[in-house]
Amino acid sequence: MRKQRQGISQSAREHFNYRIQQTLLSAGVLLRFSSIAGYLSNDGEPSIDSLVQTCYEINRPFYLPVVRKKALAFAQYTLGNELSNNAFNIPEPSTQHTLCARFLSVILIPLVGFDNQGNRLGMGGGYYDRTLNFMLNPASKKKPLLIGIAYSLQKVDTIKPHAWDVPLDAVITEKGLITFSAKAKQLLRL
Repeated sequence: MRKQRQGISQSAREHFNYRIQQTLLSAGVLLRFSSIAGYLSNDGEPSIDSLVQTCYEINRPFYLPVVRKKALAFAQYTLGNELSNNAFNIPEPSTQHTLCARFLSVILIPLVGFDNQGNRLGMGGGYYDRTLNFMLNPASKKKPLLIGIAYSLQKVDTIKPHAWDVPLDAVITEKGLITFSAKAKQLLRL
């Protein structure tokens, strides 16, 4: 699936990324959420760079994941901030000031595969699942909306989840928005 994603032509990738970013905007991500976390594309993942640019222009906090031991924390990122490569050669902010995931409004998550139930396949390290484990506790009050960002070719029939897997609330591809949870249906526009 990663090879398929990496094999998308440059012109198709640019078109798909534009469509994904337009869906992010029309779904109301910038209107409804005060703290947005995302990622800088790597390994053929869809780019959300224009959303990062828009957050910068409207002075909306935007956060990037930072590897901390076997989980993620989130550091505020503004265009032009210093980045350094982590152990996986992925750029992340060079700061010790981070935020726990439970304090974010929405997290845009890259993925390798997804299904119609909101299950996702990541890169296999379990970083997002360990970071978001608190969401599996029904008593947890603060839970960010989780939106997977993918190309439609990454959709599979079924992913068998493990007990520790944290499902997505929605996925956005170049074909549009797919919602899985009542929360996503309430907060995001189709």
